[in-house]
Amino acid sequence: MDFGGYLGAQFGTVTLIDVSPMASYRVTEKFHAGLGLTYQYYQDNTYSPSYSSSAYGGSIFANYFVWRDLFAHVEYAPLYITNFIYYPPYIPDDGKEPWAHDILLGGGYRQWIGGKAFVNMMILFNVNETIYSPYSNPIIRIGFGIGI
Repeated sequence: MDFGGYLGAQFGTVTLIDVSPMASYRVTEKFHAGLGLTYQYYQDNTYSPSYSSSAYGGSIFANYFVWRDLFAHVEYAPLYITNFIYYPPYIPDDGKEPWAHDILLGGGYRQWIGGKAFVNMMILFNVNETIYSPYSNPIIRIGFGIGI
């Protein structure tokens, strides 16, 4: 089992906070599958009044190590978005709270920083991007994990 995840933050006119813990199971030495949770907070002060929303969801993912610590990644990441407003030009939606059903594909590299600790670096592409998707391509992730 591996436990870890990703933390992200951006502050300024646009504020974004992302907390995404994950856990994976080593099905084989080369194939790992797992689950994750996601919370994202977004605030944009570009216009008046300012706009903010939150997204909650999870993910199911798999990594296949093609060579040493170089891996391919596939992920299904549904997110429920509160207070959704089209961007731009900030036209309110029809009142429905939308779900984003994103499919992320890409790859990455795992760098060991100790006997059981590691850093994952990934470049992903959302192949199912819609107006509800909170991700823009490419998606760059850097996260930490520990194996037990």
